[in-house]
Amino acid sequence: MGLALYTRPSDGAIFAIVSRKSGPSGAYLWQYLLEDDGGGSLKATKVRAFGEFVGGKEIEAIAVDNELGYVYYSDETAGVHKYLADPDAPDADVELAFFGTDDFTQDQEGISIYKIDDGTGYVLVSDQQDNSFCVYPREGEPGDPHKHQLIERVKVSTNESDGSDVTNVVLDDRFPSGFFVAMSDDQTFHYYSWDDIAGDDLVKAPNGVPAT
Repeated sequence: MGLALYTRPSDGAIFAIVSRKSGPSGAYLWQYLLEDDGGGSLKATKVRAFGEFVGGKEIEAIAVDNELGYVYYSDETAGVHKYLADPDAPDADVELAFFGTDDFTQDQEGISIYKIDDGTGYVLVSDQQDNSFCVYPREGEPGDPHKHQLIERVKVSTNESDGSDVTNVVLDDRFPSGFFVAMSDDQTFHYYSWDDIAGDDLVKAPNGVPAT
């Protein structure tokens, strides 16, 4: 149902984190180490099963923050879970946060992360039935990096969006602080400048550097 890649900074190892149509709480997501099998083909080795599941619908959306080392996934109708992305880290299977439980009309869906080079930024999660995205602080709150409280709701032109992505990379003069894309249920893609998403309330960080 969902897939995200994690590149471990310490050794460059690449992992795929995959969600299924259904699965047990505590082991809903499977994580695979991706390697060359020695003959030029890809080998995927399962290294862990993890992830709480409340049980309302299913889990589709997964996003990884490589720099901070976290994986987020949407538990539809329930909230957003947060874990360590490194399967070998101490307490890797301990849930770090479960947030966005009361902020959505119905389904929590697509997740994207707008990254600022100082470790701040935003986690954007689709409120599918409201045709909007809920915005949370990437860095959490002062003294608690795993406390993610709603700071903004951005209305978009999508319909029933369950997928999105965002980058801080400056593409051209139409996207001076980055680019946000979301998909409607009829597979129409909607493209936005980050400046339009950010408005006057969110930070604009072209190429990861906050604008002055």
